[in-house]
Amino acid sequence: MRSQQEAAVSTGVNWRRLAPVAVIYFIVSNVLSFIRQFIVVLSVLAWSASSFDYQQSFWFIPVMVAIFLATIVSGVVSYWFYQYRIRNEHIEIRSGLFRRRNINLPFWRIQNVKIEQPFYYRLTHYTVVVLDTAGSSGEEAKIVAVERDYAQQLRQAVLISGRQHQAGTTEDKAPETVDTATSSLADDEKVINRRSLSDLIIHGLTNNRVWILLGALTPFYDEISGFIYDFVDDLGLSMDALFADQQVLWWQVGLYVISTMLLILSVMAMVSVAGSVITYYNYTLTRTSDRYIRRSGLFSLQEVSMRESRIQMISVRQDWLDYMLKRANFFFEQNKTGDKQEQELHATHKMLVPSVTLAEAQALATDAMPDNKVYQTGYSRISTRFISRWILTLALPACALVSAMGYAREGWHIFLVTIPAFMLACAGIYLRWRRWGFACDDTYCYIRKGMAGIDRYSFALFKVQQVALTQSVLMQRRGLANVHFILASGSITIPYIPYAVATELADKALWHAESGRRSWM
Repeated sequence: MRSQQEAAVSTGVNWRRLAPVAVIYFIVSNVLSFIRQFIVVLSVLAWSASSFDYQQSFWFIPVMVAIFLATIVSGVVSYWFYQYRIRNEHIEIRSGLFRRRNINLPFWRIQNVKIEQPFYYRLTHYTVVVLDTAGSSGEEAKIVAVERDYAQQLRQAVLISGRQHQAGTTEDKAPETVDTATSSLADDEKVINRRSLSDLIIHGLTNNRVWILLGALTPFYDEISGFIYDFVDDLGLSMDALFADQQVLWWQVGLYVISTMLLILSVMAMVSVAGSVITYYNYTLTRTSDRYIRRSGLFSLQEVSMRESRIQMISVRQDWLDYMLKRANFFFEQNKTGDKQEQELHATHKMLVPSVTLAEAQALATDAMPDNKVYQTGYSRISTRFISRWILTLALPACALVSAMGYAREGWHIFLVTIPAFMLACAGIYLRWRRWGFACDDTYCYIRKGMAGIDRYSFALFKVQQVALTQSVLMQRRGLANVHFILASGSITIPYIPYAVATELADKALWHAESGRRSWM
């Protein structure tokens, strides 16, 4: 007998079309997909535009009109051939014209339910529902234009079905509170973290993603550099005028270069801060009895939920600037399929809480994993053989190769570069060794690593799926081993520890996994 929640969202046996506003979503999605697939071709065309005046060609306007019409038609076609229905706790979707795609997704297989409202939906009451399973690997099912209230009802029905399936019961349960808007909170939700505007500014400064933008602007560097040169020249800071006098003092040139670099870095920082604010504006993390829910976004609103039982590992990550400011990025990591690297906001297997204080990080860790001591425990160091291994197998051979190749052209002057580089590499390897640490109590395993910053990881021992011990010949002679823990969220390794300690950790994890027989899902 179906639950009341499932009956409320059921569409029956007939297939349904989306609301007409979905045409806009498909147009935008098709354009972005085209850009991702043909970014190289577009870059070449943009670069060659400075040499060939495309705008004056007789075919330029017809081609632009054809591209515009093709974009509109593609959106209409995608809309017309998209249908869905929901019945018997299954979501069925069929889409595509030439490449037909049919999806049948049971409620209880759904790992995440994400509700998004892109900026072009903001003036409507429509949202996009993203349904992710542990095995999707980026191939999530999407219902791209449903009413906000219906999206919330669907999310609630999926969550109830998941709880019933996990508990091994099919009996009906009392209807639970249903959200009426993506920005509102249900009665049983508790706010456990909010991010203020100052927190988002810090996140933008410490997690600069502007390098991605700079890479995308590569084809336009000539035009950009020409614009900057003309702009600086109009300000009376002409490079030609500055270096026309051969008696320019070295400190004047240095001051000019430093000022230019500071200006560039300031612009990059402002772009990164703007991206952080737009992405995480009004960030709120709430919790129900068995689920975390994240809401954020300035233009495009997002609501993402993650079941607590699916959390495989928590990670607290700091780069060097985070370390100086005593901030960190906190991640809840759950089931992951494939090796695809995803941007932190859109990653389906993790949930980010940006730029938390260390006290907030410990509170979040304790909330997800009671009695977790990721910051209170004492970490044991790995063997110093880690240092000699990386110096002898990486730093020293690379330095010797570069020195040998450069000596024929530069003579002994090449060592003025290679020797400091070798010393810098050795210092980096030493810092990595100092950061490495591990600890284990009766419930959790803790791992610390990094170089300038510090990353901390913690997972429950019963969540371990596999354990592997590896040794090289030299490690075996010295009684050392690497221990690899494989979880549903990925693998993590503790290198160069005594073999007896490695076997003890492996036995302990396997004992917890086998004796407890607790579900890792």
